[in-house]
Amino acid sequence: MTGNAKEAARWAPVAMLLMLALVAPLFGNSPTGVVVPLLLAVVFGCVNLMVKKREQVADHR
Repeated sequence: MTGNAKEAARWAPVAMLLMLALVAPLFGNSPTGVVVPLLLAVVFGCVNLMVKKREQVADHR
């Protein structure tokens, strides 16, 4: 995989979860439908940043 495709594949789940959190209120009045995707997006985003940082450190060694 090239660098751009790898980055896109890494951030696609985060984008989909954010979109789900934005659209969820249209389908009902459940705060869980908004909070859970947002929390998962934050977790996936943090993991992505940690992986990227580790890759950068590994590349410099």
